[in-house]
Amino acid sequence: MKKTLSTLAASVLLGLTGGTAHAAPRLELLVPAYFYPAGSGSDYWQALDAAAGQVGITAIVNVNSGPGDALDPNYLAAVQSLRAAGGRVLGYVHTSWGGRDAAVEQADVDAYLARYPLDGFFIDEMATDAANLAHYTSLYAYIKGKGAGLTVLGNPGTPADPAYLGAPAADILISFEGYATDYAQLPAGYFDPAFAGRLASIVHGASAAQMEAFIADAAPLGLAMIYVTDDPMPTPYDILPSYWQHEVDRAAAVPAPGALALTGAGALAWLAGRRPRRKA
Repeated sequence: MKKTLSTLAASVLLGLTGGTAHAAPRLELLVPAYFYPAGSGSDYWQALDAAAGQVGITAIVNVNSGPGDALDPNYLAAVQSLRAAGGRVLGYVHTSWGGRDAAVEQADVDAYLARYPLDGFFIDEMATDAANLAHYTSLYAYIKGKGAGLTVLGNPGTPADPAYLGAPAADILISFEGYATDYAQLPAGYFDPAFAGRLASIVHGASAAQMEAFIADAAPLGLAMIYVTDDPMPTPYDILPSYWQHEVDRAAAVPAPGALALTGAGALAWLAGRRPRRKA
């Protein structure tokens, strides 16, 4: 009798998690962790560590609009601690909507990997048009050349040309980054159902009630990752939201849509990219 993809995925999960099979992958929280890991900032990083035992946590580390000039021991300790807790960490690389020199972007990638143990990269200020696609497919290939298991998460903050996922230029795209008032009014069909399980959202300035609604809607919208905060502009990612634990609790109950609908090597790669959570 042939194994279905769901059976195969469950088998892979069984091996990856040391014998504990999960019914299905869950929604992940994608946290722009732009708070320095010292003083009160250390409390936020410790909160991420604690949450990683309950829900998938992927944090974006941004030393200084990139890797900075040298290794920072505080960031190294924070990254190591979160990964040990079962979370994942992506290095921040900005691209100026395709206008930044490719060699400089690659140098950022190299510097991060030389200093910190990372699970991939967050490509910010990503363009959305076909004219810039080659810039991003090249950066994607460069990162994958450093490690096939490195995740590439692109942030155009708005829907991009479908080729960005088809070529690909990213494993996951953030199709929305912005105000909660705007997110609540997105038109039907804003998120392309063809890419369910490969899309994400980042929403700021949200009330607790809005957060609950946005988390609940993540699966129907096809989102694999989301982050909702009440922290306002102009610096919405310098602290964790006041309702952080409530958001963790809500997200822990939501499945990741499309994860088991991936086919062949894509399903195995997606599953292999998820770090096993620490047992309580």
